[in-house]
Amino acid sequence: MKRFLSVLSAFLILLIAAGTVLADPLELDTDLADTLVIPYDPDNPSAGSYTYTYCYPHVSEDEPDAGRINPFYADQVYTLETNIHFMADGYIDSGKSVSVNVSYQCTCNNDHFFSVLVRKESVIGDVVRTVWTGHTFSRQDGLSDATFDLPRLLGILNAGEQDEYQLARQTEKASRIVREMIMDQITENPGNLPYYDDFAEDDLLDVFYPEEDFYLDAEGNPVFYLEPGIAADESAGYLVFPIKLEDIADEL
Repeated sequence: MKRFLSVLSAFLILLIAAGTVLADPLELDTDLADTLVIPYDPDNPSAGSYTYTYCYPHVSEDEPDAGRINPFYADQVYTLETNIHFMADGYIDSGKSVSVNVSYQCTCNNDHFFSVLVRKESVIGDVVRTVWTGHTFSRQDGLSDATFDLPRLLGILNAGEQDEYQLARQTEKASRIVREMIMDQITENPGNLPYYDDFAEDDLLDVFYPEEDFYLDAEGNPVFYLEPGIAADESAGYLVFPIKLEDIADEL
């Protein structure tokens, strides 16, 4: 087992080094973007009280990996267009004006991974809420039309692994390690952020999911994030915790 983990750690180091030196970014085409207004009046398109604007990446169809990524976002749009009337009805009946804006930032685009951070800002009356979602796709050993989770990113599960027991076991193991590393960063607090004095690792269990609450930086390392108000005063906004893949692998 120790030999496997040492080999895994060495592989991750080589993978990251290759991603920075041999970066071959995917070519992006025109974004998948639109604005939906409910109710829609063709004579006055902006008159609706529920507005949903989205913008997702769209990989050039000339790229061999387009089929790994584009269907995922096409499905997001299909689901939205199918359900938007149900989403809007309750707000329209209450007389509230709602504006939703979904945008993205490409955070990693190299030989191995394509990762984006999606930001969804909802304005309901005077209330503003922002939600982050990280999407990571593997270009080497990935699933088509699906994002990569932490165990697969670490290589402790194959892309097509379907063993539910192994999936749950390895996910919890990796998640526990990440939670401990995040608590170390919170304790050290190099940025002098307003963390809650009584915040503990157990407080992360029901509000933070390391297996999916991350995006990749330019080198292919995960950056985990916490929503405002979980570990620190809401004025601190979203909290980010960059951790190197090989550091996580060393603890497995």
